[in-house]
Parts: sequence; C-alpha cells; structure tokens
Amino acid sequence: MSDTSPLRLPIGTFDGVVFDVVAWGPSRADVDFSVACMFEHEMEGGMSGGLLALDQALGGHLSRLRAAGAFRAQPLETLLITSPPPAVVPRAVLVIGMGDPAQLDGEMLRRACRVAMREAIRYGAVSMAFAPSVLDAGHTDNAALDMQNVMLDGMLGALRAEHMLAQAGLAAAPALRGCTFDVGAPRAEAAGRAFAEVFGRLTVTP
Repeated sequence: MSDTSPLRLPIGTFDGVVFDVVAWGPSRADVDFSVACMFEHEMEGGMSGGLLALDQALGGHLSRLRAAGAFRAQPLETLLITSPPPAVVPRAVLVIGMGDPAQLDGEMLRRACRVAMREAIRYGAVSMAFAPSVLDAGHTDNAALDMQNVMLDGMLGALRAEHMLAQAGLAAAPALRGCTFDVGAPRAEAAGRAFAEVFGRLTVTP
C-alpha cells in the first residue's frame, strides 16, 4: 500500500464477497458503485463530511435537487447517477433517501443497506461502497442504532437472497466481489474491529 492509499481494514468474506472498511468518502471510493445516504434535511446547519464532498464534486446538484423537491430524500427514495463528472472517482453513485433524521432508527439503516446491496447487484457492480452519511447529517447520538450490526445484517441478508435466486435459476449470479463500508479516518480502526466482531457472529455456522 502506498503512502497515499486510504487505510483498509478487513472484515470477512461471505458468498464470495470480501467485506472491508476503508477510510474514504463516497466521492473518493474507487469502486464501480458508491452508495451514499441523504436525509430530508440536516439536524443542524448543512451537509458536512463525505456527503458534502460528494455534493461539491457533483457541482452542488444533490443539494439543488433536494431544495427543488425533485429528490426529497424521503425514506428509501433513490437517485442513480450513472455519468458522474471526473471529480467523482466511482463509476456510478446511488443516493438513498433516509427521511427525517430525527426519526432515524436501526431498521431504516438496515433497509437502506438492503437496497444498496440489491441495487449494486442489479447494476452489475463487481465492487461497491456504502456510506451511511449519518454523522454528515449532524446525527451524533448513534449508540442506540447498533450501526455495525444492522448494516452488516442488511447487506448479508440481501446478498444471501440474491444468491438464492441465482441458485434457483431465477436470476444471474451476482458479479459482486467486494463491499466496503466508508468511514472517516479517525474512526476507521474502531469501526474495523466492531465490524469484524459482528461479522463473526452473523456468519457463524450453527
């Protein structure tokens, strides 16, 4: 890894997909399919962090679409960007609406992860990244969300369903081989440990 490469921490492998944690944001994720979440509004002020960087890299179009009511970021509303500008590293970007940040709970985050996984597979992505964008919306009291557990549970459940469809001959086998969770560099080490612990519990064979 070069000095400029982002920190990458392994989580585990499930159904042929390698899961890891990388210290980058949704506009800088070097993947086929980058997913960011967006709320109807921020808790205080405006966007920050990786979501703000994504909006800026897209020329402010995310915030303009929301302000115009064209994309309201209501629960599980989606916006797919298939031709991002050069400032955006991923080949496509999906934005998932999360509704009112004051109403955020673990189930909403789990559902967003299911949508992210399914849409990445439908797109034909080999690699994907997911940014919950919760802190970027000013939602800082997140202990009750159990974020690593609900995000991995959502991703693994959706991936399992897609493989079951393929095994039944009802869909093509997923091309996906890598799934990354975006985190800020200061939280990367702790997040990596938490994800790995949860992954071990969720994937244990009875």
